[in-house]
Amino acid sequence: MGPGRAQPEPDTWACPTVDPPPSKSRSTRPGGLPGSHPGARPGVGARERAPGGRAFAHGARPGPARTGYMGSSNCGPTTRRRNMKGPVQCGSGGRPRREPWRSDPRTRKLVFGTWNVTSLAGKEQELVAEVERYRLDIVGLTSTHSIGSGTQVLERGWTLSFAGVAPGERQRAGVGFLLAPRLSACVLGFTPGDVRVASLHLWVGERVLTVVCAYGPNISSDYPPVLESLGRVLDSAPSGDSIVLLGDLNAHMGNDSMTWRNAIGRNGPPELNSSGVSLLDFCASRSLAITNTMFEHKDAHQYTWYQGSLGIRSMIDFVVVSSDLRPYVLDTQVKRGAELSTDHHLVVSWIRWQGKMLHRPGRPKHIVRVCWECLAEEPVKTVFNSHLRQRFDRVPRAVGDIDSEWALFHSAIVVAAVASCGRKVAGASCGGNPRTRWWTPEVR
Repeated sequence: MGPGRAQPEPDTWACPTVDPPPSKSRSTRPGGLPGSHPGARPGVGARERAPGGRAFAHGARPGPARTGYMGSSNCGPTTRRRNMKGPVQCGSGGRPRREPWRSDPRTRKLVFGTWNVTSLAGKEQELVAEVERYRLDIVGLTSTHSIGSGTQVLERGWTLSFAGVAPGERQRAGVGFLLAPRLSACVLGFTPGDVRVASLHLWVGERVLTVVCAYGPNISSDYPPVLESLGRVLDSAPSGDSIVLLGDLNAHMGNDSMTWRNAIGRNGPPELNSSGVSLLDFCASRSLAITNTMFEHKDAHQYTWYQGSLGIRSMIDFVVVSSDLRPYVLDTQVKRGAELSTDHHLVVSWIRWQGKMLHRPGRPKHIVRVCWECLAEEPVKTVFNSHLRQRFDRVPRAVGDIDSEWALFHSAIVVAAVASCGRKVAGASCGGNPRTRWWTPEVR
């Protein structure tokens, strides 16, 4: 760069310009500088040379290079979203600017998703591919049209837990979970409630998490029984658990954040129906917050269901969290690029998590186990037998394979034991002193 050439302003990015080569059809002045044809009018296609040697249009004011819009296509790497209006923004990378927490590896986060798949039969491979593309950890699936209940290991270590209709019944509704391989060792139990409600218990980091998947009915008169079933599942969760509710709840919630304070935000469609009022009252009574309405997004990133032929769209798929998780929710939005032959969009929510996250399958450092020793007491044994009898009554008589039957049998025993005996943390304590039998006062 010559000493007289214009310099960019400090702390800004300027796209370098390339002088066009002399053309044979244009006349040149002494020194090889391009000029106008003889007799050309000033201001019409005439070009001059800035003192530093840079070409500029006739009448333009010489000065330092501008950092705004540059028309040259040789200005180096640029970032510009599709359908974005305005000048091309020059930068050092080819990606649009994103929130710092999305790409910061130091931010520990769990990524939840909810998706109405409109029948899961034959779509398992496509589902795993889409979930891996968006790097999700736990996905609540609705309208799976599954038969029976159980757990199945899919390709690359993903775990599918599902609850559907009994064999011989017409396929309808159905809910389930898809769990990432790194969380497979954190599962405490899967509880298939009915065709519209199921729950999953996990120990992740320093929290015990209860994830519930629910599928609301389209008819408002059928809504109260579903909320009652959902309430029983939430009541069965231990008092210290954090709650995440996923699913297609088929309700229009509105955006009246003043009336429903702490239950809903102001960033949502204004539509409200009777099912939405019932669901809002349910969330407010249980200190649950609907995260879809907490963040400002474009309409395309808010509406979760669409009907292209009629031009109808609505927000009916939600990610709901308990009050203790609400401050840690980073964002919730729709991912329109996910494809699975359904008229619902994938909804993704990022939640900042405390404690060390597992990056590969394995046993966590702090192991939560059931206090089986409490069964030596007669009152606890009586309560356990009662809970176990109730759980076995809900298990389908014919499931199909031995793996599914064992998963249901195991889940029934664990859930009954947790309800009657409780849990305890085993392993290394917070101070690092191992809780083993040989670690006696004499050894210390």
